[in-house]
Amino acid sequence: MRALAWMLGWPVAAAYSALVRLRLAAYRTGWRRTHRLGAATVAVGNLTAGGTGKTPVVSWLLREARAAGLRPACLTRGYGRRTAAHLSRVCVRDGTPAGAEALGDEAAMLAASHPAVPFFVCPDRVMAARLAAITDAPDLFVLDDAYQHLRAARDLNVLLVDGQTGFGNRRLLPLGPLREPLCGVERADVVLVTKAEAGQADAVLSQLRNLGVTAPVFRCAYRATGLARLDGEARLLPTVLAGRRVSLLCGIARPEAFRATLAALGATVTHLEARPDHHPYPEPDLSRIGALVASAPDGTASGPEWITTEKDAVKLRGRLHAPAAARLWVLAMEAVPEPAARAFFLDRLRALTLK
Repeated sequence: MRALAWMLGWPVAAAYSALVRLRLAAYRTGWRRTHRLGAATVAVGNLTAGGTGKTPVVSWLLREARAAGLRPACLTRGYGRRTAAHLSRVCVRDGTPAGAEALGDEAAMLAASHPAVPFFVCPDRVMAARLAAITDAPDLFVLDDAYQHLRAARDLNVLLVDGQTGFGNRRLLPLGPLREPLCGVERADVVLVTKAEAGQADAVLSQLRNLGVTAPVFRCAYRATGLARLDGEARLLPTVLAGRRVSLLCGIARPEAFRATLAALGATVTHLEARPDHHPYPEPDLSRIGALVASAPDGTASGPEWITTEKDAVKLRGRLHAPAAARLWVLAMEAVPEPAARAFFLDRLRALTLK
């Protein structure tokens, strides 16, 4: 079966490779134009499909920018949103709806975490930036998942590489995880090796050296910051997970990474309800999940039995009935770049916005 999949995948991969290389060449030669966005621009993205931790890094950048006195706006594609609007502005502080249907799950997570930051959702970041300039006049654009969005010029190109999996088998989709050839690392102005706490980051750093990467490379760990009940009525420290048996619910690119995170916190995962990445949780599935979770204790005193991700929580909150919402816990995570990385980004952000 695997051999058949490879045989069928080769023509698709070859066609995909040709199209990607043609597109890259079009921008490299100037046949297709890049456009300045009118303010300092930082793009965050990766070479691989899913799972490198873009959302926590974007969240960290927005937090650092505001702490430095900057006025950032986030431009995002809004993958997985279910709305007819081609371009929309969302800012929680202004009272605009910030649900997953309007924004997509990852953008909804970010908007909830940064209520004062305006988010502009559109596949075309150049169009989004034009609206942002009129409505908010930001002095910094942070582009989410935009390493391949070459139409938008950027002052700082941030490449994320998963510290656990690196570049996988180094093949392009669908035979491997790569969105573009590995030569794309040359466009990076800085590289963050994410999930560096997993202990395999040294191998990824070696891969980057072998690829001839000359840009600064920093490690970036992920840290659990707490657990919150889906209904918002209780919070716990992640230390309660040590020695507990838990069940997991997630619709993410790499559910096994979620399992590994819980194991690192001392929990034993006895059951994993995995869904495809960006799963919308339609009503029949929601009813089944609700019945499963509702039978567990609420865990407020002793610790949770059912845990989900922040990405899934934005699609489940307000939709699960009360007994289930009181028994499903959300694990909050944050990106923690090494101190040298923080100093690098602060210096670059200040330099860019003072131009």
